[in-house]
Amino acid sequence: MVQTTLAELRAFRLAAANDPYGDIDTLLDHIDRDVIILFVESYGRTSFDTPFYADLHRETLNTAQDDLEALGLSMASNFLTSPTQGGQSWLAHATFANGLWIDSQASYGAALASGRETLFHIAARSGFRTAAVMPQITLDWPESQFMGFDTVLAASDLGYRGERFNWVTMPDQFTLTALDRRLRDGRSDDERLFVQVALGSSHAPWVPVPDLVDWDAVDDGRIFNAMAASGDSPDVVWRDRDRVRAQYRLSIDYALQTVFSYTALHADESALMIVVGDHQAASFVALDERADVPIHIIGPQHLVDRMIDVGFSPGLIPAPPEPVLSMDHMRHLLLEAFSSGQTVDEAR
Repeated sequence: MVQTTLAELRAFRLAAANDPYGDIDTLLDHIDRDVIILFVESYGRTSFDTPFYADLHRETLNTAQDDLEALGLSMASNFLTSPTQGGQSWLAHATFANGLWIDSQASYGAALASGRETLFHIAARSGFRTAAVMPQITLDWPESQFMGFDTVLAASDLGYRGERFNWVTMPDQFTLTALDRRLRDGRSDDERLFVQVALGSSHAPWVPVPDLVDWDAVDDGRIFNAMAASGDSPDVVWRDRDRVRAQYRLSIDYALQTVFSYTALHADESALMIVVGDHQAASFVALDERADVPIHIIGPQHLVDRMIDVGFSPGLIPAPPEPVLSMDHMRHLLLEAFSSGQTVDEAR
């Protein structure tokens, strides 16, 4: 592992030293609002291609598309190949932000030590306040100091007073409520945020699955206590793979409905929402061996059209590209789509 890490470190330091965006000072300047990158845990391509999941998840996506369009929002989508499957979400988060293929703990450590600017470093020097909302972080997270975040909000910082949902510390609806309370509400009109949120409700063991409540009723989270105590325990459910898949199906649907409900709630002052699956579930659950995940861009038309210009398809149902876009290309695509002046593609 040491040999691999050193080799990765040499390659990543070279990438950092030769980063073509390092000398450009007009990056992300087309974005006139908050940017929220929402990682939906275990949200993969199986939601579109496997009938058991797609029958429910496509219906949710189509309904959300109609509802959001009626509120004046535009959408564009694509598929990405994630560097991981079944777990290790942080590898996907780092790949997305660094624009480097980070598929192991060795490459993750090398990326942190390389000096490479993440999307969050770039956003910070472009005038955004950067933050990470990480409800599943319950211990010290020293790696975060290398990621470009001005603020890190872990589980203990979010104010949840309800019961845990087994491994999941809090429902996604509370996480998004805390995002507003801790970062979006009560700030100056000229402050723009660039935030990573790692949602957790669709993380295994997928038992129990919360229900959406009225956003005004979320309060300190104790409204979810009865839900947290409902149903069979994981050790019962996980004796039957069909029950595991049924719970996974419901948890992804809950996560999607929560994200789209939150987006609709803020439609009048919409952020640029980047909703992306971190990785496909384990293959025995997903019933799909591919590492592909969906990504959705939601916001005002003048911004979403920029992603359509770089190859995304309109709406929330992606048109499968061939080949599927690699997740490490997203840093480049976002910088090219939302920056003025002579960017790297224009210079070529």
